Amino acid sequence: MQTDHTFPLAPSLSLREAPQLTPAVRVLRAPWRRVLGAGLMLWGLCWATSPARAGDGVPAPAAASAPIPAASTAAAAPRYEVRIDAPKELAAALRRGLDIERWKDFPDLRQEQLRSLVSKLPQQARQVSEALGYFSPRIDVRLESARKPEQVLVRVEPGEPTRVESVQLSVRGPDGRDLPALAAQLRRHWGLREGSVFVSASWQAAKGDALLRLDTHRFAAARVAYSRALVDPARHAARLSVRFDTGPDYRFGALTVQGLQRYPESVVRNLVPWRRGDPYSQQQLLQFQASLQDSGYFRIATVAAPVSAAHGDELPVSAGLVENPAQTLGLGLGFSSNTGARTQLDYGNLNLLGHAWRLDSRIRFESLQQSLGARLHFPQRANGADYSLRAKVQHSDIQGLTTRSESLGAQRQRIDGPIETTQFLDFINEQQQITGGPVSSSMALMPGYSWTRRRLDSTLDPRRGNLLNAQISGGSQALLSDQNFVRLYLHALQYVPLGKRDQLILRGELGGVISPSATGIPQQVLFRAGGVGSVRGYAYQSLGVSEDGAVLGGRALLTASVEGVHWLLPNWGAALFVDAGNAANSFASLNPVIGYGVGVRWRSPVGLVSVDLAHGRATGATRLEFNAGVSF
Repeated sequence: MQTDHTFPLAPSLSLREAPQLTPAVRVLRAPWRRVLGAGLMLWGLCWATSPARAGDGVPAPAAASAPIPAASTAAAAPRYEVRIDAPKELAAALRRGLDIERWKDFPDLRQEQLRSLVSKLPQQARQVSEALGYFSPRIDVRLESARKPEQVLVRVEPGEPTRVESVQLSVRGPDGRDLPALAAQLRRHWGLREGSVFVSASWQAAKGDALLRLDTHRFAAARVAYSRALVDPARHAARLSVRFDTGPDYRFGALTVQGLQRYPESVVRNLVPWRRGDPYSQQQLLQFQASLQDSGYFRIATVAAPVSAAHGDELPVSAGLVENPAQTLGLGLGFSSNTGARTQLDYGNLNLLGHAWRLDSRIRFESLQQSLGARLHFPQRANGADYSLRAKVQHSDIQGLTTRSESLGAQRQRIDGPIETTQFLDFINEQQQITGGPVSSSMALMPGYSWTRRRLDSTLDPRRGNLLNAQISGGSQALLSDQNFVRLYLHALQYVPLGKRDQLILRGELGGVISPSATGIPQQVLFRAGGVGSVRGYAYQSLGVSEDGAVLGGRALLTASVEGVHWLLPNWGAALFVDAGNAANSFASLNPVIGYGVGVRWRSPVGLVSVDLAHGRATGATRLEFNAGVSF
């Protein structure tokens, strides 16, 4: 049987251990509060309609607070005032945990009831203090009846906090023997270390975190077998002991799938990250559920491996699914300061030709460019690889350069935790024309490789973490390309939290095309800079190689950005930023330009929305830049 107690060495000081003492009291007594509140309301109605009962008494208030009837709250001023004199953190806990605070707005409280509440204050204040680690508080309570309204004064001097003197942590395995290596691993992550203030909630949280680590990584039935906290108020010291039982060493059993109607079961089974008989891991269960949800086939995906269904040491796994409609049609409207107003039409089919092939197609019309594209995804293979084919036709007219291109591509993608790798083969056929000039063409067949590492605390609104992407691709005149070249690209992004409301965002990119000349290389392979996500304060793709009044792509790229964000409200912030960079035909001729400005940030339900007023120092122009969402 599990035991979980705290034993003060001084009999007069007793802490009954519970996570967050005050909320626990409120939760346990909530039913009595509701009953008592209803009784008080009923009594109030009878009293108001029957003069003969006007002198009847009211039930004495219980130790826990009762909800205050709305009619009574609005009828009169507070019966008394409560003044708490204590350090800030302790004062806030006392306001939440003292019954007298919760009853002060009840106007019908009688004098004897008030005195009863006051008499309980020392004990309640001591319990709240002990829950925060103060086992030797000095408590003074006074009721000043001469004041109108009456005032209750609670003064608490917490004294020296009790600190953790020692922690004894052990783990007992499935065979009943100790597992010192596993215990040492838990100790490395133990939250309530020696020297820390002994706070009841932290003690519970530390045990809960250790239990979660056991449950997440291997042991589905792990439990706290025994725990004890010995507190010595005289020495302000606490000695902690806890023992965990791992329970059986479970392994993954058979998988059952429910809810499939349109798609073959292989779509689900190929996403399973384990084999039958592998050690159980809750982390892999969550990964499996996330893969199902992200696959696009399912609106709801629930994965479970209940211990109650275990067969010996095998845990069967069940996947409950609700499928998405096979076909979708969507219309989108938008605006970007880079490419102007946008209208798009999307069509998707999750079960093309009945093979669970996913077709995503889109027609997009923007002020500066228009495109028609489609991508065909095949179901993920059992080895975790995703294969897809894509085709795209695009027309753009940007900075005096008109381009028309047709491209075909194939890729293999694999995601392993934070690492995403992609091998691809792209064919690009492009026609370019400088305004008023002749039409030229270029063609490239490009094999390539992309490596991405994402370590972000959120994809929609990252506050901490980083992203790194590296790419290499190239073309050869011997293989359907008009020029020999190797293209290298590196992009880095870092989010640094500065306190609770401030954040620093660092961004940089470096690109180079190694070739005898830029002639014969498609523009989308070369580099241009400027606009949102690049150097703000300059028009979209206005930084590059100038030729006959147009801006063409160059073989060298370098940009960097430093941005500070201060969140004025939970969802609204202000930003200061400095961007620098340029694109040119070589790094020797690349002269970085600077843009700087201020902006507004909004955490919308679909991602971060940024509105910036940016000044380009090289041109002297000030631009309004707009961006919605986070692109990785």
